[in-house]
Amino acid sequence: MLQGLLVHVSALARPPVRRVLLKQIYFTAIEAAWLAAVTGFALGAIVVVQLHDEYGQSRDMALRLLGSLSFVELSPILACLMMVARSSSAVAIELASMRIGGEVNELKRMGISIKSYLMLPRVLGVTVAAMALAGVMAISSVLGGILFASGWDASYQLYALERMLRLDEVVVCIAKAMTMGLAIGLVAVHAGFSVQLQASDVPRAASRAVLRGMLALFLIDLAWAMIR
Repeated sequence: MLQGLLVHVSALARPPVRRVLLKQIYFTAIEAAWLAAVTGFALGAIVVVQLHDEYGQSRDMALRLLGSLSFVELSPILACLMMVARSSSAVAIELASMRIGGEVNELKRMGISIKSYLMLPRVLGVTVAAMALAGVMAISSVLGGILFASGWDASYQLYALERMLRLDEVVVCIAKAMTMGLAIGLVAVHAGFSVQLQASDVPRAASRAVLRGMLALFLIDLAWAMIR
């Protein structure tokens, strides 16, 4: 089993496989980075305003709570939900269309590994994208919260940023996003390859990828909550 896994991973050394991986990261992460940044900025501002104005928390306490909530809880799940809505269906539709159109069988006839060329770069690309988007959203939320809490006081912003960014919370954020991204990629790939050879199954594959991906996210989030 380990040997087979290493064979598939070593396929990343081949330019066609790397090209598929980079394209997946581009479409899943880079094109959605601005959306994650804007969403995170708004989220940080909302949390700080609610904690400070509605619940009477001090500015420092509101920012500390924002840092913990954003990195540990909100950013990983929200970024991955965004990916499910935006990318899971696209991956499932692409693979389902290739299977129905006979492209998968043609690749097999040419001796090309389906797991190495079609599955691995997409699952890995989605996993990397999940970590990147969660990081972008978390940092943007922190910056948004600091800006709304302190205005344009640059010295206080730098001081607050140093106090809010805890290494253990950053590690949890990336780890949660990694496990969630891996689940999203596996679910989407499985949904795409599990279609029957009928065109009407393509939208069903997209629907399964989204619904099962969302279910997987909440189950993983629950597991993380129980571990912590």
